[in-house]
Amino acid sequence: MSTTSRLRDGRERLLQRLATMHAAAWLTLIGIFVFATVFGSLGVQNHRNFGTWSYDMGIYDQGLWLLSRGSNFMSVRGLNFWGHHVNLIGVAFVPFYWLGAGPSFLYVAQACVLGLGAAPVYLIARDRFRNEWMGACFAFVFLMYAPLQWISWAMFHPEALVITPFLFAWWFATRERWGWYFAMVLLALSTREDVALAVFMLGIVLLVTMRSAPDFRRIRKMCVGTMALGVVWYLLATKVVIPFFNDGQEPFYITYFYGNYGSTTPEILANIIRHPNRVISDAVQHDRLTFYKQMSWPVGWVYLGNPLALLMAAPQLLASVIGLSPYARMIRYQYTSVMIAPLFIASIQGAYVFWRFKVAKVLLPMWLVGCAYVSNIAWSPSPLNEKDSVVWSNPNVRHESLRRALAVVPEDASVAATYQLLPHLSHRHRVYDWPNPFSAAVWGNDDCAHLPDPRTVEYVVLDKTQIGANNQAVYDAMRVTGGPFEPVFEDDNAVVLKRVGSSPAVDVQPQQDSCQQLALRHATR
Repeated sequence: MSTTSRLRDGRERLLQRLATMHAAAWLTLIGIFVFATVFGSLGVQNHRNFGTWSYDMGIYDQGLWLLSRGSNFMSVRGLNFWGHHVNLIGVAFVPFYWLGAGPSFLYVAQACVLGLGAAPVYLIARDRFRNEWMGACFAFVFLMYAPLQWISWAMFHPEALVITPFLFAWWFATRERWGWYFAMVLLALSTREDVALAVFMLGIVLLVTMRSAPDFRRIRKMCVGTMALGVVWYLLATKVVIPFFNDGQEPFYITYFYGNYGSTTPEILANIIRHPNRVISDAVQHDRLTFYKQMSWPVGWVYLGNPLALLMAAPQLLASVIGLSPYARMIRYQYTSVMIAPLFIASIQGAYVFWRFKVAKVLLPMWLVGCAYVSNIAWSPSPLNEKDSVVWSNPNVRHESLRRALAVVPEDASVAATYQLLPHLSHRHRVYDWPNPFSAAVWGNDDCAHLPDPRTVEYVVLDKTQIGANNQAVYDAMRVTGGPFEPVFEDDNAVVLKRVGSSPAVDVQPQQDSCQQLALRHATR
């Protein structure tokens, strides 16, 4: 058969399949399109109106731009791209960065991938209930899920892309299509190194869930292979790749987020095992209970009917519960990404337990839709929630001033900028989150390694509302008569300073003092 004939036959099969698609499937596709359109456009609006920040949009935008130029060191973060996280999926964005992609593109791409997760949710629920409308019901709940919609707001993060391939992996496993299953598992692993822990648990949960399948011996091999893949990838990423690109050190977040439990991974694990009372105490704090509630009410708590699949979310949930960062247990940020797919799988499995009751065939869809809708209005950043939808930055009279300030800076100049201006300047090799590098602040591994000489900074671009009281002395020293910088743009909102000289009060003493403070803090831990 010729290539033309094969293409024609493939097109005819596709058209036939589309023509025979169930109405519930069409509604799911429409929902995916609406989600991607709404949240993609809101993301673009957010960036254009200075609603993005150095951490993390500036980090990933510069990191991906650097990859497309054959470089790795992210001056925004003070870390090598591969020493920060192992985000292999970043390589897929390189061709788009050759064509000029940036934060707006990242927002749109992320919204599309997040919305696409409704497709495997539909398929998993349709197959489990043998009912297309229950598939559409769960797809609706997924698209209305408040934590998912918050991820679409919280800048761009590669780990946000894990949700869709993880869900597809589960569906392919239940269909015993192992080639596609492992393709989705590998895609999920490419988003971030700690996804490997969820993949390890995926193997365990599938092993238990599919134990009654006729071909269980083959399934068991696939599950063991999944667990082995998770372990090998986690060890390779955290013990080889990250240390190799991070001056031999463990991932920065080990002590950054979990220093209250230890300074190394084995020490943290040992303390968790030896002191379960500490974990329980952390787990029942008010902010954790609020977190559980806001993750669970949008799915109506139906996962309680069969919570086994929640094991796949357990490693990330534990990390969020015991960690020092309060943001890790708030639905507003990307830390929920690895938990969402397991939670929906568990919810579908749990809801099916109730499906055996005749009354549930009427009440269950109503309960799910009602919980999704009410919680969306209460907790999401969607346009339905008038209170929280204001998080998407809107046009402001100050913005034209900020744009004029940005226009003054040459494209290849070395720049230090405040956090809402930096994402508009991140396509360059040397751009620093103010007050770096003049004073070390959330740099590298919370140290001064690779912190450059401040004299290499040619321009300082500041939103006057974000200079910060702690940095006022450095800023004032820049502006003194005969000082190292002179303004090339200034109004009530922003200032752009250009280097014309050097002085110890700007280029030596602040960095020296901050590095001494960091060294002292590390010495007293």
